[in-house]
Amino acid sequence: MTKLITIFICFLVSFSLEAIDHQMDGETELSDTNFYKSGVSFYENGEFDKSFIVFFNLAEKGDKDSIFNLSNMYFEGIGTIQDYSKALKYTWLCSLNGNKKCLQKVNLLEKKLEEKEFIDISKEIPEILENEFINENNNISAFKLGYWYEKVSPEIDFEKSYLWYSVSVSAGVYKAMKIRDRVGGLIEKNKITEIQKEARNIYTKDKYFNVKKENP
Repeated sequence: MTKLITIFICFLVSFSLEAIDHQMDGETELSDTNFYKSGVSFYENGEFDKSFIVFFNLAEKGDKDSIFNLSNMYFEGIGTIQDYSKALKYTWLCSLNGNKKCLQKVNLLEKKLEEKEFIDISKEIPEILENEFINENNNISAFKLGYWYEKVSPEIDFEKSYLWYSVSVSAGVYKAMKIRDRVGGLIEKNKITEIQKEARNIYTKDKYFNVKKENP
């Protein structure tokens, strides 16, 4: 039943998005920037359901402002049904983009959700980030995973943080180097070599076997 509901929602969003495209002065294709502006325009005109559709689609592509907007719209129930679970998901993703307001709002949402639900939603975040790193060739997502496990996750894990900071440095996110070494200092020495091997396996597999990297 849950899968059917998800499929229906995706179909509805896709159908509504097509209808919105036809309203944009006959343009058949919109840049993400103009598409975002259309969402803002819909919002300012009180067409919140249309703005929600725009922001939802851009958030799926990783647009930071749209992720922030979705976190607020789900929280307030603007353009969609109020949903604290989804608000928390997008608020966490927003906080990983460096938005301090979102990080503060996590504490508010924690009070509105059962502890189990709060923890269950937290488990979705690393899955999303790992998918972005492996399937979408997004190296910053590896850095975000390091930060997630070090600072943001309800279940802080320095070993996983060190793992993903290590992967991110190898992938070219060199600003993570000092952070990686700092976190490494919090881990028992006998664990470091094991984690480094795991990081090497993740990085090597991504570098040499990721089809999207080989055929950009």
